[in-house]
Amino acid sequence: MLILVRSWILLSTLLVSAGWILSALHRLNRTGYGVALALAGIAVLFWQRKTGWPSGESPARFLYKLRHRLKRPAPALFGLLVMLAFLSGFLQPDLNYDSNAYRLPRLLHWLWQGQWHWIHTGDARMNINACNFEWLAAPLILFTHTDRFLFLINWGSYLMLPGLVFSVFNRLQVRPRVAWWWMWFLASGWCFALQAGSVDNDSLAAVYILAAVDLALRAVEKKSAADLWLSLLAAALVTGVKQTNLPLVLLWMIAAWPGRRLLWERPYGTVPVAALGLLVSVLPISLLNFKHYGSWLPVNIAGLPSAGKFHLDPFWGVIGNAFCIPVQNLLPPFHELLPPFFRYGVPLWNEQMRHFLFTPFGSHFSSFENFGYLCADYYHGIGEANAGIGLGICVLIFATFHAARKAGTSGKIILRDPTRFLLRVVPWMLLLLFMAKVGTFTNARHLAPYYIFLFPFFLVKPSHARVVRQPRWQRLGLEIMVFTAIVVAGAGNRPLLPLPAAWKMLHSEFPKQELITDQYLRYVESEYQAVKARKTFLNESLPSAEPVVGYCPLICDVDEPSLWLPYGRRQVECVAPGDSPERLRSLGIRHVVVHLGPQDGSISDWMGKYHGTLAAQYAFPTSSMQTAPPLELYLVQLN
Repeated sequence: MLILVRSWILLSTLLVSAGWILSALHRLNRTGYGVALALAGIAVLFWQRKTGWPSGESPARFLYKLRHRLKRPAPALFGLLVMLAFLSGFLQPDLNYDSNAYRLPRLLHWLWQGQWHWIHTGDARMNINACNFEWLAAPLILFTHTDRFLFLINWGSYLMLPGLVFSVFNRLQVRPRVAWWWMWFLASGWCFALQAGSVDNDSLAAVYILAAVDLALRAVEKKSAADLWLSLLAAALVTGVKQTNLPLVLLWMIAAWPGRRLLWERPYGTVPVAALGLLVSVLPISLLNFKHYGSWLPVNIAGLPSAGKFHLDPFWGVIGNAFCIPVQNLLPPFHELLPPFFRYGVPLWNEQMRHFLFTPFGSHFSSFENFGYLCADYYHGIGEANAGIGLGICVLIFATFHAARKAGTSGKIILRDPTRFLLRVVPWMLLLLFMAKVGTFTNARHLAPYYIFLFPFFLVKPSHARVVRQPRWQRLGLEIMVFTAIVVAGAGNRPLLPLPAAWKMLHSEFPKQELITDQYLRYVESEYQAVKARKTFLNESLPSAEPVVGYCPLICDVDEPSLWLPYGRRQVECVAPGDSPERLRSLGIRHVVVHLGPQDGSISDWMGKYHGTLAAQYAFPTSSMQTAPPLELYLVQLN
């Protein structure tokens, strides 16, 4: 496992640094990556001649140990989760909102231009957000001309999660038996299991920060400067995945502080590693944000769904998140199987939360992005875009505390090593910092890299060594893993079986139980097929030989990746509301895909401004549950 972790950190560092360096050289293309990978291969061969390949167990020994471990239920269930995550990512196209709205489109813009550049767009997220995941994905897009394999980034890192949890817990003085059980159960948390087959970027940072702390503690124990350098790179990669991960660097600093002399004793290695760490960290995008907006993280600018938000008062930020985060984590996964009052209650809950913000007490939370909002009505349950650690782990936590209280507190007291003690306590302080500063409506998902470090503070107590021996507790944890496998197979926007077909089958088998109404079934089916239908419309309507296409989206639109298909053969230019007709013509744009909302005026006005004629039109499916006016996509040909 350790060889795999070290290799993953080095590969991630190579790809992220190559993205920035090739951009500076205007060579962000297949040739540039080919040269970068060739140079990396030469460096590996040179290093092998100097030091030799690391010794490890033979493949036969590894397979024997793997078969032996899979005979036990917890590892076997984790293997099932790994298999289901792979199948869901491989068989189903990813309809992740963030990916389609800005992460994948901005990567396609960069690859087309052969460099990172500030994109002319009305959605500022395409420019200001950290971009390490995109740099990991860039060579996959370039060499395969498809985005279907991007899930492998999360899936490969997910394989390392249990081993890293065990190693970190063990070094934080959690007893080995306790760490062994919890490494499997925590790996089945919904934010980790659901994102393993997706292109979201929250759980990816959890693997990096676990590796950073683990390698730093190993380096201190073994006096290894190489492990300390790797831990520095892993900590830097954490910040480059998402800006909300920046506080986690403090955990690495605590773990690495006792070994700081290893860095000073080898300056010829430390200086280039530190420079490389700055390159793969949040620093490059922060400097670019400061250049264009005067702030390292301009979250309140126009062009963001949350524009004008996030001036959180720290006190009310903590109070508000103390309500929102538990609510998001306690959501059930399948709303279609619940009684009708709950299924229809999610939109009602969201409406009540909006009214609450206009009350004197609720005004304290108006700086949140949609305070108390549940996006479960979009996914019809839990998906990777709204899942926290999950209802199953929450139930296990309650059961564990109840069993620990009954087990008593007698036992050998863990020695309070200052470094280990701080690593158990500081994560809770970082949680408070996160709650005081971050007010998005999916904070339970954004906390994915933080969750695991919150557990050693409690699990270090002697009573938990007795709890994990209880057959009833073990059975509960295994049942939760089984339930997580069901969630991975059927929840979110990448079900292994189409949800409408599954619900129809249930309805035909149990007609008297009224598991789901036909009205709601039609709503689910129309929403699930919407993106696929729009992609078909765009592919069939756009002229195949059109080299440049304009795109005038809503701020929160998800259709741009479809316009780039097939990747590498067509350029998409964003059309912002204030653009002049002359700019569009100077770019060679003859067709524009226009997505207007109810507040954006009529398509006739738009065509009058840009001197265009309507070439095709697509109406979004409507349902009896829909309250807003229907939206439409228009293909306009410029005269």
